[in-house]
Amino acid sequence: MGEFVVETLSPWENMRRDDLALSTLEKESIPTYRVYRWDRLCLSLGHFQDLRENISIPVVKRPTGGGALFHGWDISFSIADFKDRWGGTPSMVYTNVSRIFLEIFKNLGVEVRVERFKGGYRDRFYCFWVPTLGEITYKGRKVVSMAMRTGKRGFLIHGSVYETFDYQEASRILSVEEGLLRDRIVSLEDLDVESREFTDALTLTMKDLEERSYTHSL
Repeated sequence: MGEFVVETLSPWENMRRDDLALSTLEKESIPTYRVYRWDRLCLSLGHFQDLRENISIPVVKRPTGGGALFHGWDISFSIADFKDRWGGTPSMVYTNVSRIFLEIFKNLGVEVRVERFKGGYRDRFYCFWVPTLGEITYKGRKVVSMAMRTGKRGFLIHGSVYETFDYQEASRILSVEEGLLRDRIVSLEDLDVESREFTDALTLTMKDLEERSYTHSL
């Protein structure tokens, strides 16, 4: 296994690798854990979404569902593993992955919560409109955005945490009011959490999970 490397890749390569992780798990029973960044500003669309005409940055499709997510200022992660090792059902998988971030932020001195909202989006295009079941928030603002896809035996769950967020620039690119973005999104910088400190904590957690996956004990 060796050193756990955080790679910065293109939007298309990041999504190709996450998609490949689930198929590799199903075919070869090999779990995959990743922590990665994006090499440019871009938008990832949920698997069933269509592109809006006013988007001026590169767009990539995710293998998972959910709403569109803005990338480039975030640190991302993905887990491809067996469902029965994470609770069996999609809701339990989501809950158990969320607990990872509850613990990380608790250790960093930030009190976050797991959302229980099961309703619909005000606007289903962007994922940040309403925090949904299992996602991590700070005072109602999204800290961790996640999406999932399941296979016969396994699952892929991936998501992002913003290290910083330029609300004015994002407002211009996404054609969304700056005030609304500030109401819905919070970054590590907003929380006074050092990006390096969070990334180190996330990387150590993923490395530990990867090592334990080979012993089939979570």
